[in-house]
Amino acid sequence: MDNLNNFDSTLSYADYEQKGYLNEDFKFFHIKNQEKFDIPFHYHDFHKLILVLNGSIKYLIEGREYELLPFDFVLVNRFSIHKPLITDGKDNYYDRIILYLSDNFLLQYGLLDAFAKVKEKESYVVRFPGDVSADIFERFQKIEDDIRIEDSEYAGKLSTRIDVLQALISFNKACISEDFGFKPEARYNRKVIDLIAYISDNLGKDLSIDRLADHFYMSKYHMMRIFKNETGYSIHQYILEKRILKAKSYILGGMPATTACLECGFKDYSTFSRAFKNQLGILPSDVKILN
Repeated sequence: MDNLNNFDSTLSYADYEQKGYLNEDFKFFHIKNQEKFDIPFHYHDFHKLILVLNGSIKYLIEGREYELLPFDFVLVNRFSIHKPLITDGKDNYYDRIILYLSDNFLLQYGLLDAFAKVKEKESYVVRFPGDVSADIFERFQKIEDDIRIEDSEYAGKLSTRIDVLQALISFNKACISEDFGFKPEARYNRKVIDLIAYISDNLGKDLSIDRLADHFYMSKYHMMRIFKNETGYSIHQYILEKRILKAKSYILGGMPATTACLECGFKDYSTFSRAFKNQLGILPSDVKILN
């Protein structure tokens, strides 16, 4: 567990935002900084929960753009492509609490409801009534307080783990009961959202540019341009990365790599293996199956 001070001005975004993997059940961060920074579109192998405390911040997630307010919660499902947009200013510091959460950890305790609700409500941001937000914020503060002393307290790491679980239980309960919370307006292009949904549902099928353009009755050049503008990814790159991530999930679940290759739309194993290595840095055969 990383112990971070509330406002560590020496940390840059790159110090804690890592594309790839989370090797523990969770990580907690409380970060405050003023400088403007530019982070490219990226994804993670874990879920991310953000509580915005201050700052002029927009969040772009899978083709949707949200203008955030203090005490908004942002839910970024694993493998969702996203980036923050921060404006700078003397008094406009960006203050947020972040939880990195492994999928297995949430699954183990049955705490994936909030992230499932994202797909149901088609919103990555939830805005609770003040008393609900304040209660969850206080639970986050308790996590932070216990992290500071966990190395010197009896069963300190266990206490932190319990804090995290209690915070997640409260957050999930609020997401289940406060349906109206998933209503913050998002700017998006309906065609791009439909494209993303279609691609996600049909990764094993023909997703050539010509086929997609015909399906959506669009000029392929217009389709490629608006997709890139809204997501930061070319359609080809987006499909390739989503296929690889889906294949990795299949392999982790016990599916043979050759079967995962075909299920995710690759025509031959050598192309699949090469793309897998380029994207994830390992061969499909190197993926460890989860028990």
